[in-house]
Amino acid sequence: MEYYCCYLRKSRKDIEAEAHGQGETLARHEKRLKEYASSVGIKISKFYKELVSGETISARPVMKQLLTDVENGMWTGVLVVEVERLARGNTLDQGIVSNAFQYSNTKIITPLKTYDPNNDYDEEYFEFGLFMSRREYRKINQRLHEGILASVKEGKHVGTSAPYGYEKYKLPKQKGYSLKIKEYEAEMIKLIFDLYNSGNGLDFISHKLNSLGFKPRRGKSFAKSSIKHILTNPVYIGKIKYTDKATTKKVINGEIVRVKNDNRNIIYVDGLHDSIIDLDTWNKAQSIRKNNLTSHVKVDYTLKNPMASILKCGLCGNSLERVTCSTRNDVRICCRKCKENVGSNINIVEERLLESLKLLFNNYKIKVLNNDNTNLDALVDINNKSIDNFKIELEKNNFQLNKTYDLLEQNIYTKEVFLERHNYLKQQIADIAEHINELEEENKHILEKKNNKEILIPKIEIIINSYYETENIILKNKLLKSILKKIEYFKIQPKDKDDFKLKLYPKLY
Repeated sequence: MEYYCCYLRKSRKDIEAEAHGQGETLARHEKRLKEYASSVGIKISKFYKELVSGETISARPVMKQLLTDVENGMWTGVLVVEVERLARGNTLDQGIVSNAFQYSNTKIITPLKTYDPNNDYDEEYFEFGLFMSRREYRKINQRLHEGILASVKEGKHVGTSAPYGYEKYKLPKQKGYSLKIKEYEAEMIKLIFDLYNSGNGLDFISHKLNSLGFKPRRGKSFAKSSIKHILTNPVYIGKIKYTDKATTKKVINGEIVRVKNDNRNIIYVDGLHDSIIDLDTWNKAQSIRKNNLTSHVKVDYTLKNPMASILKCGLCGNSLERVTCSTRNDVRICCRKCKENVGSNINIVEERLLESLKLLFNNYKIKVLNNDNTNLDALVDINNKSIDNFKIELEKNNFQLNKTYDLLEQNIYTKEVFLERHNYLKQQIADIAEHINELEEENKHILEKKNNKEILIPKIEIIINSYYETENIILKNKLLKSILKKIEYFKIQPKDKDDFKLKLYPKLY
């Protein structure tokens, strides 16, 4: 029985074509491949649709799943509109794709040609096609980059969307785009600069805009970061700012990732668009930013709650906050979200917590010290010997698995025998790895039990005693976090101020 699937992926060229109204790419390709499959009597069992345009296989999750299925011998053939859709990345990616199809004897089918991995001519043609597609990909990238730089230097807008205050439009009788002013949004831009230059801070400006009913294009309200971006964007004085080569590729932990480029080139040119802000207003705003002339209220950010981040509301899970009640000269902890969970005096909660900790660890100490741990070392030794034996078996199976590829290449194994042997050995390897993992986890738990008796209990006693000896809130917080995962607080319909419950989650098990 033969089984076929279809792989669909957009290229960067397709994404640009869609932006110019040429229709949805994947739908057009799917229709084309369905028509071709029907004409040659192929039934497509599954469609792999890649919704991202990643340069490498690691950036394309659907492609990774397809290769896994191909390696497992799931498909007789894979249909694509062109071989370049499978791999246009670097030589390593092309080798991964080529090996997956070759060793699983899976055909690559396009409307123009079918590639048989066991045919030497087809294999060379396929690899040459991938090489040429990579070369074309580099040239396309180079032309795109040169085109963007040329447009920037001509004062054109190259962003995908227009900044607030403008709308993007196609330049008549020439390539590229520019910006034209949106009057309603431009009034808001002017208001931001006027408020800022009058000595108002970002918080005040964002609240003012939101109260006047101004809305950002995305989201419900203006944030401080949005205001800051507007105040520093030279587009509002008729300039175009472009960062050339803002990121560069690096290999980190075996993965190709993009990181900030220290040698990036920032370009400033006069734009084709009109300015919203005059130069004097702009320079004044930049001077205020540079010299920090706006007044700020000094806020004390030092930690004041020893139970911070571990004391949680038992109803909603939010962290309880420390609140000062000036009318009652009281400092309380309360949940901002749940009105049903009533707050309490922070000192009373802290005192109850320490009492609960003492009781908890006294009970735990009795339980651990009464357990007989004399056989723990012997059990660890037995598990370690079993792990060593399993590792030897694992090496044998890995060697046999690698051997199956050689036997397939030498035509000693047929495809069916290879797949049967290959899948059996992979299952054996997985089972052995699982056994090793189970034994290592068991040893871990045994050692934890042993440490509880020899190390953990004395450590906890020291921590509790140290808590009473220090007034440093940060140190107290660290001491609590070292022995507690979290504390849940409950005070529903209390009868008096002490009528609350604490549920402790210690780091013991």
